[in-house]
Amino acid sequence: AGHRPAGPSAAPPLGATTHLRITERYTLVGDPPGRPFSADGSGLAAPVVLDGDPSHAAVTALARRYAETADQDVVTFADLLPAQRWAGSAASGLRTVLGRAGRRPLAVAFDDATPHWLIGGRTGAGKTVLLLDVLYGLAARYSPAELRLMLLDFKEGVSFTEFVPTDRDPSWLPHADAVGIESDREYGVAVLRELRAELGRRADLLKRHGVSRLADLPPNARPPRIVTVIDEFHVLFAGNDALARQAVDLIEELARKGRSYGLHLVLASQSTTGIEALYGRAEAIFGQFPLRIALPGGDAVLDPRNDAARGLTVGTAVVNTGAGAPGADVEVRFPDAHAASADLAALRHELHAARPAGSRPPSVFRGHQTPRLTDDAAWTALTPGADPPYALVGRVVDVAGSPAGFALDASPGRHLAVVGTAAAGA
Repeated sequence: AGHRPAGPSAAPPLGATTHLRITERYTLVGDPPGRPFSADGSGLAAPVVLDGDPSHAAVTALARRYAETADQDVVTFADLLPAQRWAGSAASGLRTVLGRAGRRPLAVAFDDATPHWLIGGRTGAGKTVLLLDVLYGLAARYSPAELRLMLLDFKEGVSFTEFVPTDRDPSWLPHADAVGIESDREYGVAVLRELRAELGRRADLLKRHGVSRLADLPPNARPPRIVTVIDEFHVLFAGNDALARQAVDLIEELARKGRSYGLHLVLASQSTTGIEALYGRAEAIFGQFPLRIALPGGDAVLDPRNDAARGLTVGTAVVNTGAGAPGADVEVRFPDAHAASADLAALRHELHAARPAGSRPPSVFRGHQTPRLTDDAAWTALTPGADPPYALVGRVVDVAGSPAGFALDASPGRHLAVVGTAAAGA
């Protein structure tokens, strides 16, 4: 372009370049008159005419094409669901789609590699939304014969309300066995005790069949996998009293042994640090949780050297399958389940309508709500003339909500005293 080659590999000197400028008639010309940029006054004297502005139709078509591409990046609740309901087998584990990593769906699993999950995120980061995505995704893939759910909520009690029958909507999720609405610590420990008893029953079952894993049982003898979700689990370990220590012991046992017996835990919280009851045991317990999901503000579930979750926005999360270690991270976008409430309700009604014959609604624990006699089967079953008379005093804090009573038989000392200032007790 107006310079003499100085050699096969030498770059042209700056003085041999040609400057292009726009004239009043939008024409590009070479060196300006009287001010050559090449040392000998030569240069590129070829005029260049610019194209006109692109047409409105061309700009609109390009914008629409980019808009369609952008729409493909939006993750909807429908993207998480399988084409066919209850077609999955839980023999080797449970799998569901959590969201999208880039352009591809990201599947997560409860299996031998990732038997338990740990989820962290600040208030408003989307923990409840994420949990709903996971639970509905699992419930759509696996029948109640393959999957059972135990759900505990230790905060304001809104996380799992939609899974139980209410006056407004009598449907329920047929996979749910027990749901804690505004759970207290005693009920949480009762659920963990029930899971430990189930672990013992399954250990006996595996011994009778001479196998060591749930997946090795014959299909007709294989019990469903149980996923237990504890939202704001740090409340369960509050303080360092006997109840907290018992909860820690149960969680540790279930985390260590649950893998082989099809019992899976999901612990979600705003923070996993500073829990007094876990001092000296946190590493042993959380080491059994290889799958970590960090939402905005949930860096604590990852290794301190792992900064993959910094800068996350609401609706995104980092999924780590290496117990939080750097290098095992995938950033995922997940849909807002609350925005798809109509789709969730339609799916729940569909699953409820397809429930097996004889299915019973889940056992529901509603925090400190006083039990109503008219709702209690033990009360309605009482009849005059019982021998010995039976004093019904309430319900045991257990998964089944068993009646608590006192038989007034002829044994010495069979008397009942109610002591206290509570009107309900009187």
